[in-house]
Amino acid sequence: KLHPAVRRMLVRVGVESGSLNRAIERVHAVLSNALADERGRWLLSARHAGAVNEYPLTVRTGEHFRHLVIDRSFVCEQGVRWIIDYKTSSHEGGDRAQFLASESLRYAPQLQAYQQAFAQIEMREIRAALYFPLLRLLQPVNPSAAPAEAGSE
Repeated sequence: KLHPAVRRMLVRVGVESGSLNRAIERVHAVLSNALADERGRWLLSARHAGAVNEYPLTVRTGEHFRHLVIDRSFVCEQGVRWIIDYKTSSHEGGDRAQFLASESLRYAPQLQAYQQAFAQIEMREIRAALYFPLLRLLQPVNPSAAPAEAGSE
């Protein structure tokens, strides 16, 4: 049912016609895996308080402003603010643990910026994670272990 809408969205964002069918298949795989995964369903649940998707925030650092867009965030039943960054890589081959450690390190500065932005808005525990729907894996990330300079988004 979503096929025509997905096609339109992909065309709108510039996916070339030669790559369109493969991109549609990938979107389908990502959505199917997320919905088939207990953690994916938990992340996407509409029952969470304060749930936002593609949430834009602008933060001030000194004299500069930084625009952030957070993939998914919500407050779980335990009162913890979760910040989720979706990653659609499928990781084929290589050491999986090493891949996850590398991705965690790579995106920790970005998640740290998100965490700091929410910390200015509310006082609660904040946890961050990467979610890999194609791997059906939720990878917690400790953003406070990140270097001070935030990386690319």
